[in-house]
Amino acid sequence: MNQKENLKIVDTINWLLDSYYQALGIGVIFVYRNDNFLFPTGRNRYFCEFCKLIQKSSTGKERCLNNFHNGAEKSIEFGFPYIYQCHTGLIEWSAPFWCEGELLGNFVSGGILMREPETYFWKEIEKISRSLGIEEFSLKGAFRKIKVISENQVRAAADILFIMASYLVKMELVNITLRQEKYLQQAKISEEIQRRKRTALEFMEQKEEDENSFLPVSSLYPLETERELLRRVRLGDKEGAKEVLNEILGQILFKNAGQVELVRARILELAVVLSRAAVEAKAELEMILGLNFEYIQEIGKQKSIEELCIWIVKVLDRFTESVYENRNIKNVDIIRKAREFIRANYKKKITLSDIGKAVYISPYYLSHIFKKETGSTILEYLTRVRIEEAKRLLENSTYNTTQIAFEVGYPDQSYFCKVFKKTEGISTTEYKEKIRR
Repeated sequence: MNQKENLKIVDTINWLLDSYYQALGIGVIFVYRNDNFLFPTGRNRYFCEFCKLIQKSSTGKERCLNNFHNGAEKSIEFGFPYIYQCHTGLIEWSAPFWCEGELLGNFVSGGILMREPETYFWKEIEKISRSLGIEEFSLKGAFRKIKVISENQVRAAADILFIMASYLVKMELVNITLRQEKYLQQAKISEEIQRRKRTALEFMEQKEEDENSFLPVSSLYPLETERELLRRVRLGDKEGAKEVLNEILGQILFKNAGQVELVRARILELAVVLSRAAVEAKAELEMILGLNFEYIQEIGKQKSIEELCIWIVKVLDRFTESVYENRNIKNVDIIRKAREFIRANYKKKITLSDIGKAVYISPYYLSHIFKKETGSTILEYLTRVRIEEAKRLLENSTYNTTQIAFEVGYPDQSYFCKVFKKTEGISTTEYKEKIRR
């Protein structure tokens, strides 16, 4: 690249950096491959006064650069902007810039928080102050001025940053939905890890334990969360199951941070649990056994924690689909909408006609294809949704049987008890006793 072309690129980058900052009011820089920084139109903004203080320390600057480069690598790997938490606890996002097939550098934005500072933030600032030799009072004063924005704003800003980088190299934005799903999953997992970290610190404060204490494993991975995941799988609720799965993955990564083999073992356990849930929900046993064999072979090929997390979501998708295997692709959307309507309205007195109106087809035709494609009637599915919710309430609430019956759409308590026993093979009282053992 000659000098004229180089100057043109620098001018374009400066223009984009300035436009981004003017539009969003969020700090942004360009980090060259050789670790030099380029600020919007030469202004020495950094991200904020806090970041400026951190980077006055050579160790602090080195840690920041490591974060910037790691963010660029992850963004390249996922093919989408990468949102992460830097070494000081601030939220940043990164997008790489390629020129003639060579990585020139990466755009980095952020230096923000997604919630108001809590107790554990201030403890972290004290540690950072000691480790970098920065005056604590100044660092805390700068930290108080950090901008707080919502998760949705962070995602939107990250998307814009990625589009900026893509504009420079005229990249085609293909498979955006798939890539977005991967990075959103990582963001959810990161959020769960931070939530667990806060819980652990609060626990230590309550118990007045020393710095090296941590939360017991039993409280990091509650049984109710796993039960909720199994319920979602049994109901064929793919999106709901993913939300719970990401929560569990966050708990696993919090407990086994950086230990790939331990994470692999935990995730394999999850795969087995998911397959059991599919079988319990009447998925074809022979198919599930075949999938188990295939997945046991596949899991060893996943080299990183990110690959393992993406892999278990694929496993979840397949097992959830196996519960209600759709053979006619034309009916997939109708079945999905019908299930969603039932899950959203199971507390009400809903009829086949109500569901037909919600999916814009006749009740008779809906009843026919639902039975044909899922192997169960609409009433059987509605009953399963209600009973699964009743089981959750029996496990996690102080409601009596009458209250639970009303909560899940049965105004008649005796009829609810009759349906529960027919479905589960035991009474509500026996189920409670079974859970307590």
